[in-house]
Amino acid sequence: MYVRFISPMRSRMRGVDYGIFQCAFECRNDNDHPKFLRDAIRDEIEWFKEYLPSPKENVFDVRAHEYMNDIALCWFKGEAREMVSRAFALRTLLAECGHIVVVKQTRYPGYIIYSDDYQVVAEPGKTTPTSWG
Repeated sequence: MYVRFISPMRSRMRGVDYGIFQCAFECRNDNDHPKFLRDAIRDEIEWFKEYLPSPKENVFDVRAHEYMNDIALCWFKGEAREMVSRAFALRTLLAECGHIVVVKQTRYPGYIIYSDDYQVVAEPGKTTPTSWG
């Protein structure tokens, strides 16, 4: 099983709903939110930066993959329990900022172009859940 946290924020460039991290970056940088909340979000982001491997940027570039004709999305592997648990904690903080992040699960995230112990990056298939709504 694969798990994706999808925010209600939409990427203008990619035309898809942001995942949890893009939403977290936006909230962390928004001075309209209380400092204690931004600090807590910053702490969670820093934890992920330390423990979650980061795919190289070109993984998301459709021009870098001849077979790819759409977008690539990140999914946690269901067995990555600590990562998923920390993402739920981050989700709670984002809700305090007014962003209700939804959790989608699938057995088929699409065509996998990157994988590590905790996550995959995949080009979504026709049945892959990709939107917040």
